[in-house]
Amino acid sequence: MSDHNPKEPNINTLSIDLTELILSSLSIPSLLRASSVCKLWRSLISSPTFTPPSLSHPWFFLFGLHNTSSRNNQSFAFDPFSDSWFRLPSLDDSSSSSFLGSSGFLFTTTPKFSYTPVLKSSWRLTSPLKYSRVNPLLGVFPDTSSGAHGFKFIVVGGVRFIGGLVDIEDRLAVEIYDPNHDSWELCPALPADFRSRNSSQSLSSALLKGKFYVFGIYSCFVSSFDLQNHVWSEVQTLRPPGVIFSFMISCHDMLVLAGICNAPSGPSFNLWRIDEKTMEFTEIALMPQSLLYSLVDDEEDDKFASLKCVGMGNLIYVFNEEYHQKYPACLCEISADNGKCSWRRVPQLPSPVNKFHQVISFCSTVSLTSIFHRQHDVRPPQAMHD
Repeated sequence: MSDHNPKEPNINTLSIDLTELILSSLSIPSLLRASSVCKLWRSLISSPTFTPPSLSHPWFFLFGLHNTSSRNNQSFAFDPFSDSWFRLPSLDDSSSSSFLGSSGFLFTTTPKFSYTPVLKSSWRLTSPLKYSRVNPLLGVFPDTSSGAHGFKFIVVGGVRFIGGLVDIEDRLAVEIYDPNHDSWELCPALPADFRSRNSSQSLSSALLKGKFYVFGIYSCFVSSFDLQNHVWSEVQTLRPPGVIFSFMISCHDMLVLAGICNAPSGPSFNLWRIDEKTMEFTEIALMPQSLLYSLVDDEEDDKFASLKCVGMGNLIYVFNEEYHQKYPACLCEISADNGKCSWRRVPQLPSPVNKFHQVISFCSTVSLTSIFHRQHDVRPPQAMHD
């Protein structure tokens, strides 16, 4: 005789809608485990209509590249909802000298341009760029003429090499790629004010309301490219008092400037909201000093120089790209209700962590479909220590 009391609640007796509601409250690691419980749960979780709130938080992707051995490459993704890292398949295409990431895609720009969705590893080779280049700025923007899911790529600046020498004339080139026609369109060049520093090492970019903003991390020059009319705005200088270097980010339908300042009380990491019409700035947040100094080696004179910043949606990530610090990071969450900012430390990367010569970082939303397609490759935290 069964000991089960039929009056006691049993999860198998719940309605489909209630089961789906319960599952939707789980984090991604928990959903991956739950999908193995039974066919019904896996069917519900893998359905295209299943969109748990945990997916609304953009993930932070970090790809580490080693110059001489691709075996030392490593790839990670941080899920802010579960506050945990995932280990991803490492980049192993040693034929490319330039990797980039943006808005859910990985790219190679030379010797050939190719791209793949970040969790799919299905590289697609494009027709050649008119001006092949290393370390350009790159953005992904919607193409409304191709339907709801259409997109195009914009490639701005970068350094072009001819016979191992830098080609001075073509460093400001701008091209837009249309995947539907596999074609590149040459557009008006980046304004000459950016000529001395025109690669992603010294520029940051943001996409907002049909415009691609280019901002000088050190020069503080800013200009925007109208993606419909293909014209550049007048170059302006956007330098809050005391700023040493800063990054421009698009989040919450607004432009944000994030960077290090020489404040009267000492170095600080500030966030400013930028009015995209007037380019005026308003301070919205200050990173706690204890958190800022936890990201750097206090003994170094230029300890803040290796800090980088990326963001998307309501999250801004600040991290140190130096190996001896093991790439520490923190995040700032901007409330959609009242605009208040809350800071917290990101857990350390799962060991072992290799030494990288280049770190590619960006934010992107993810889909459960892409995670399930690579479930054996995208290892959740509990599998990292097996």
